[in-house]
Amino acid sequence: MRFFQRQVKVTDCSDLEQGKKVRSAQSLIKVGSSLLLAGLVAACQPVSLGGPGIGTPTGPTQPLTVAEPTGEVLGTGSVRVALLTPSSAAGQFGAAGQSIRNAAAMALQDYSSADLQVIVKDVGQDLAAKQAATALSEGAQLVIGPMRSAQVRTAGAVLKPAGVPMLAFTTDTGTAARGVYLLNFTPENDVDRIVSYAASKGKRSFAALLPSTPYGSVVEGALRQTAARYGVRIVAIEKYKSGGKADPFSLQAAAEKLGQIKNQIDALFIPEGIAAVPAAQLLAGQSIRANKITFLGSGQWEHPSISREPMLKGAWYPSPPGSLRNLDGRTIGFDIFANRYSQQFGARPPRVAALAYDAVILAAALVAQGGERRFAHETLTDPQGFIGFGDGFFRFRADGTSQRSLAIKQIGTSGVTVVDNAPMSAAALPR
Repeated sequence: MRFFQRQVKVTDCSDLEQGKKVRSAQSLIKVGSSLLLAGLVAACQPVSLGGPGIGTPTGPTQPLTVAEPTGEVLGTGSVRVALLTPSSAAGQFGAAGQSIRNAAAMALQDYSSADLQVIVKDVGQDLAAKQAATALSEGAQLVIGPMRSAQVRTAGAVLKPAGVPMLAFTTDTGTAARGVYLLNFTPENDVDRIVSYAASKGKRSFAALLPSTPYGSVVEGALRQTAARYGVRIVAIEKYKSGGKADPFSLQAAAEKLGQIKNQIDALFIPEGIAAVPAAQLLAGQSIRANKITFLGSGQWEHPSISREPMLKGAWYPSPPGSLRNLDGRTIGFDIFANRYSQQFGARPPRVAALAYDAVILAAALVAQGGERRFAHETLTDPQGFIGFGDGFFRFRADGTSQRSLAIKQIGTSGVTVVDNAPMSAAALPR
């Protein structure tokens, strides 16, 4: 089955369109005898990471003389990658940690000929730095994980001086840096996608209803920056108290203030999922309704209670792709991955499991095809990006943050529909 193709050096696609001199040499990499793309078309396409049934890598990698790995080891290849996962942590973090481990095992089953060993390191609640140091002593050339931002910082402090890159699961972009690359979907990605889409549909005057929380502060900063890029005017930003739920009194006060400027806006952004329904109902009391103003949400809106709310009919929000077509025509996406995971492990996985699956496949493919520079900064930040089997297109920026492909969904009378598909290339991403 077709799986992976990579450009070691990427041609500038705009040069091809304008007939200018090509500035970078191309090298098409293949697995087995199959090529996904060829010629000049390949220069404008991302790397595709493909799912079950993967071919044979091209050429071995020399093993390093290092300490024997401790703990669970997945795979028998010569290149070692560490997986930092909180399997022994309490509650949802422990469950997510186990799913990360399972997804890594699943990836190596699919890529059965990978020249890779994945050394699983349980970071528990606070062992990230210790386990990162152990992984270095055992010859890890790349680290996948951990999840929590505090653990990413402590592990990064160990790994960065050694020049070993990390693909982390946190959504906290404050942890990103050269050498620390974020795999997850971030609030900034949500803001970028929804603002760019709304602007493309003629929305020019926004208001926002944000929680007085660290998340709200991140979203506010991203909203102001993104609005400036797309020529959108921010008329008002109102705040409310939030914790386990949105405080109804401060939400009411914010709704009343928005009611005073309702004739000046054509879109209202409410990113926090727990606030969407009560806010829409309170705003209706101020005559702010979906038939006059377009409500905009975030990835947190992926919940049945929100899709059933009549006051949010017509609202748009960004969402990671559940199902999409790869460049070779195959159906990929989280739903496909989750069904396969459930068949093997007996439960539907959290979204982070698909990120772990794609990270291990990416590592294996780069080992097979990337040569000595397989995990170099320039390799990981290839501007043409990658297409993951579990979560679609993504690319790492030079500062360690990432762009991920998101669809736009619309709430309707009979449910939610996709009105704009998740982009499958860098050219289609918000600028």
